[in-house]
Amino acid sequence: MAKYFSISSGLRGAYLPDNCFVMKCTTRWQLKSAITYDANHMHEAYGFGGSKRDIATFVAQCWREAKKPQPAILPYCLSFGSKPKERPYGLFVSVVSRKEYLEYLKEEN
Repeated sequence: MAKYFSISSGLRGAYLPDNCFVMKCTTRWQLKSAITYDANHMHEAYGFGGSKRDIATFVAQCWREAKKPQPAILPYCLSFGSKPKERPYGLFVSVVSRKEYLEYLKEEN
């Protein structure tokens, strides 16, 4: 069964993300590859955050959330920053419905 996710990145606590897209995943591996791709770019830009272990844990949390009958409204965040203790940027993942996914596809075309 397919699951749908909204993935965005930007400053934590900001109203608008720097970028955002919605994707359909049939396996956890698909979600992990998308998050790894974005996390690698953020790691290059900011320096700290997004280790392989962090990504694996983060993807597992997101996938478990998608399996719930009523997933959380707020997104999960994988944090990044230029200092180990200060990570003001994030990669955000939230579960969306099929309807929201189809609306996203209409907007993109």
